[in-house]
Amino acid sequence: QTSNAENLPPQTLRLLCREVSLLSADPPDGIKVFPNDEDVTDVQVAIEGPEGTPYAGGLFRMKLVLGKDFPAAPPKGFFLTKIFHPNVGPSGEICVNVLKRDWRAELGLRHVLLTIKCLLIQPNPESALNEEAARLLLEDFERFAARARLLTDIH
Repeated sequence: QTSNAENLPPQTLRLLCREVSLLSADPPDGIKVFPNDEDVTDVQVAIEGPEGTPYAGGLFRMKLVLGKDFPAAPPKGFFLTKIFHPNVGPSGEICVNVLKRDWRAELGLRHVLLTIKCLLIQPNPESALNEEAARLLLEDFERFAARARLLTDIH
């Protein structure tokens, strides 16, 4: 995996460094940020499974990948921890509107992380990457929750 840092303009890198160090110093509740000093565009995160959800008690590692068009284009989010969730695809890719259609450069990484955490609380079966999880969520919440809890316990 190569760094995108050399593709970003210096002012974007400065903004990114500032934002990542702010996030590390004052992270959103239940989210821990692990900056990569070698590559500022590689943002590793751990999100605690929110209480009252099938993900409670879990710790989900994920990463944000910032492309050369950041912040004009949104970062891509990937879960590194296996998760049974309608909006998470087989290789961990995350489908979130804020990462696509609703993106605005001024939203920033904190907003992205909070949105992903909210997705753990309130999945969106309408924009599913995991059809089976979406179907179960809509048709049989107990079975959905049991599968999600099982994967959370394993990983």
